[in-house]
Amino acid sequence: MKMIAPFDIALGLAGLPFKMSAAMMLDIAKRAVSVPSYEELQSLYLKDRNIEISDDQLRLVTNYIGNLVYDDDCLRRDKARDHFQNRKKYRRKKSGTLYVVTECATLNIRTENGSARKENWLGLVFSSKNIRNIQSESGQEYRKILTKEYVSLIGNAEAFGEHLYEAALRNGLEEHERIAVISDGAPGIKSFLTTYCSELDVIQILDYTHLKETVFRFAAAGISGGEETKTGWGARLMELIAAGRISEALKMAEPFRDFKREGVPNIRAYLDSNKDCIDYPAYVKDGCFIDSSAIETGNESAMRERLKLPGRRWDAQTAQYVLSAKMKYDSGLWDSYVVPLAYRHLGLRPPR
Repeated sequence: MKMIAPFDIALGLAGLPFKMSAAMMLDIAKRAVSVPSYEELQSLYLKDRNIEISDDQLRLVTNYIGNLVYDDDCLRRDKARDHFQNRKKYRRKKSGTLYVVTECATLNIRTENGSARKENWLGLVFSSKNIRNIQSESGQEYRKILTKEYVSLIGNAEAFGEHLYEAALRNGLEEHERIAVISDGAPGIKSFLTTYCSELDVIQILDYTHLKETVFRFAAAGISGGEETKTGWGARLMELIAAGRISEALKMAEPFRDFKREGVPNIRAYLDSNKDCIDYPAYVKDGCFIDSSAIETGNESAMRERLKLPGRRWDAQTAQYVLSAKMKYDSGLWDSYVVPLAYRHLGLRPPR
């Protein structure tokens, strides 16, 4: 029998990292962004395929693929930045609405001195052209988004805005009649609007779900009386806002103009600073979404189910790699984007 050595050449693994095929590396990363931990993924491989892989190896492979995705995202961001600096006035006929949805959460990051809280920005971009009216089995109608893209970045609002702009540009920022920006009111989103949307027709909408949570959080802390009194006050204020009676809502909140308590928003100041973004009856009449929960921004999946489990602290770099890979998976871009990217990087021909 003819012997072939070394064995990895015969298997086609020569020159590949981790001594495993590209398909295996991609399978690991794809699974890793969808399970709570590498330890659980280790158990799944042993149970489903009878393959023993250490959790450290799974982590290294996932970081490798995530790094490829993040680096390519940065390259595309740079190209978008060049486009923005050299852009010309857009003259083609525009139609439809491009939605840009943002949220900001915090993540526990491991540092040399222990840990620190870092901002994690999440963005979602989709077009009204990719929305269909669907009827459920119970007969209830709802709108389904057929194509959407997520963006996530650990860092400051300006850096996030560059990545968000790239995704928005690729999804038709300049080809849509208007841009609907739904946010939780975080000041950082304003830099994106003033920098990249100043020449566009923009509708700013304060996330209705976030507003409601803020109102009842204030009511619980700032209204005297029992639970029923607090809840009733919050409900009345929300009724006014939902009906578009903003001046009456501001009047109702006026007695609390000087309210101060750590961790609790001043509801009068909050409503006043967002009064131009809470005309919900007008938005609904115009066919717009008004909150992020209705369109599944993915923060639950990206953060709470993967990065914010109890007792977990992440290195900022590796957390970003996992997020970058997960955003492509959640956007339905794994097979069309991540797989070809990995094969090109490894110098291999991608599978058909």
